Amino acid sequence: MGKRGKKVIFEENVIWEARKIIDELSYRDDILMAFSILLTVEGMSYQMISELLGVSISTVKRMNRDFREKDFTENPTVKPGWGGDRRSILSFDEESEILDSLFEESLQGHLVTVANIKTKLEEKSNSAMCIQTVYNILHRHKWRKVVPDKVHPKNNPEQLDEFQKKRFPMRYSWQPEKLSPKEKISG
Repeated sequence: MGKRGKKVIFEENVIWEARKIIDELSYRDDILMAFSILLTVEGMSYQMISELLGVSISTVKRMNRDFREKDFTENPTVKPGWGGDRRSILSFDEESEILDSLFEESLQGHLVTVANIKTKLEEKSNSAMCIQTVYNILHRHKWRKVVPDKVHPKNNPEQLDEFQKKRFPMRYSWQPEKLSPKEKISG
């Protein structure tokens, strides 16, 4: 190794600008990754590199690994990302097509149940399907369970009571009064 030269002193604003440029870089940036590799080769520890680049030690290790695994040929192969649905039986569009057809049936007044949806999905995929898979598909397409009301909105309780009195007279025949707890004790 050669002799060291004079120590170079930088002003604070120059150092601040250099840090600002490094901080604006993504840890996936090629320049930052190459810089990390060169500093590692020069013998700097991961701790020192992480402090210099403003990232964690594990990020420095990840950057070095990613740079080593990177394909530098003319046509790099793109690795699939972590996102996505890798285990689906049908594509999102196929599921949507089936659910849209069932939605049209429901607009005509037909009840759409999970069993109906399951059979349609199984017919399309030509394979058996668990009921939980059907619920997951419904959740993915933002379908929700709609339950009919317990009471009809146009229900009139007075008319219903009058109808029951006329139709079922035995129900409204004379019955002894129920005694309150105080009357039972005194009686």
